[in-house]
Formats: sequence, structure tokens, C-alpha cells
Amino acid sequence: MKIHCECGHVIHDGTDGLAHKGHVIPDRRWNELADAIDEAVETSDTPRQREAACMRLRVLLNDMARTAWQCTECGRLYLDNADHHLRSFEPRPDEDVRDILAGGSKGRA
Repeated sequence: MKIHCECGHVIHDGTDGLAHKGHVIPDRRWNELADAIDEAVETSDTPRQREAACMRLRVLLNDMARTAWQCTECGRLYLDNADHHLRSFEPRPDEDVRDILAGGSKGRA
């Protein structure tokens, strides 16, 4: 997938683990996700139950999360709305937010 940013840069989405791509979960669904994780951990005793719980969590995450991309040139955010239509959000000119989706280092507590 390619997104043509308003600044002229092309945002590429062709692999996993991109520093300029993220997923946003609306706050009104956050507790639902936490409850589903708790249930999966607390009720999955057998390998088959664990696999089923993992699949339920993946379906839930795909349902609730919205994909976001960030232009590495201008910092503009592109976010899918609830109807999967792309919307753009421009940072203030005095802000450098180009790594907002990078997520920091792995393994941080």
C-alpha cells in the first residue's frame, strides 16, 4: 500500500514492523481488550484452548484497532476512521513529531 502525503512524500506500507506505522485502539474499547486478555490467560489450560484464545484476541484486535501511518518527511498522521476512510492530521509547524509511532525500544518495562 502507498499513501501519497499532502507534502508530496510517499508513505510505503509493504511489510511488518514499520516505525512509521501504528495501531490506535479507542479508549471506549480498551477495557474490553483488557478483559479479553484476562479471560484468555485465566481460562486457557490446554494447548487447544490457548490457540483458540489467541485467535479470539487477534480477531478482537483487528476489529477494534485503527491503522495509523506517519509521513517521515512532514510528520503528518494518516489514520483510518471507523469506516476505514483515511483522514490526515497535521502537526503544528513548531513541533517535530516524526517518530511518534516508532514506539521506543523493545523490551522496555
